[in-house]
Amino acid sequence: MEGPSGIDDREMFADETMYKIARSHATQDVNAAIQGIRKVDVQANIGIFDGHGMGGNLLEKELESGCDLLGGGWMTRFYQMVKSREVAKYDGVLLLGQHAAEGTVDGFMSHTNTGDTALRVNGKDAGEAPQLAWLFGHFNVPVVLLVGDDAVVREANALLPGIETVSVKRAIARDKAKSIPPEVAHKLIREASCKAVSDLEAFKPQRVSFPVRIDILYSEKQMASTAARFPGTERTGEYKVTYIADDYLEGWLAYNTCRVVSRMHILEDLSMFVVKALTDDMQQVRERKREWEEQRRKRKKREQPFPPVKY
Repeated sequence: MEGPSGIDDREMFADETMYKIARSHATQDVNAAIQGIRKVDVQANIGIFDGHGMGGNLLEKELESGCDLLGGGWMTRFYQMVKSREVAKYDGVLLLGQHAAEGTVDGFMSHTNTGDTALRVNGKDAGEAPQLAWLFGHFNVPVVLLVGDDAVVREANALLPGIETVSVKRAIARDKAKSIPPEVAHKLIREASCKAVSDLEAFKPQRVSFPVRIDILYSEKQMASTAARFPGTERTGEYKVTYIADDYLEGWLAYNTCRVVSRMHILEDLSMFVVKALTDDMQQVRERKREWEEQRRKRKKREQPFPPVKY
């Protein structure tokens, strides 16, 4: 949701009315890609995975008809697709609405997964788009297109050579961007999707060399301490753990397991907040939750600003 055209202000995620507009922007980008695919193959079997949070972001009634809605949730639905090898059945993948990796200084709302981690794979800073490309590559499926802001396009060009890319905006601040007009963005997405799918056999699956070194940097020391309990991890810094995997799938699973486990102390902190909040009215609950989130942001910034990244 951070990467589609027309989504240019963090406030679009905070306000319910504005978020519906953001959902519409994301949906229209997806529709443009579908239209581009169908110029090449009108009978194409197209699956749509809603990869923001637990899904439910795209406006289903506004989507092009005849597509398979796969759901959302990385460690729920998508994990099932990986475990069952359902991901291996596709001929190609288009990554829409992408954002740059944690630490990217000129990326719109750049972060990696939850925003509490930064990831390096074989020594290279990697956001969510490369993670997915390498995962599909493990199953011999090529990523053929990436769409997002200009920062993630640079990241893709550096780490995923040979794929088609479309930049639909550029950051003018950490939480604001300047988007190209939607009609221009949709035309570019249609054309790039059409081009990529028409030349599908020319694209190679993206892969990393073995063994795979996974370095996970955390925003708080306690998170690294918790993640270090995971079998196979080594504490390699105050804020860092390292895992050496035999192949990328193992590394991807290790990273995501460490990421989930390391958030346990945050959930404990939040649960204490919720218990106390039960005695308050809803307005007080909302105010105290905002206060809790602000305190966490300040603590993260004070403890461990992630190293800057620029491709």
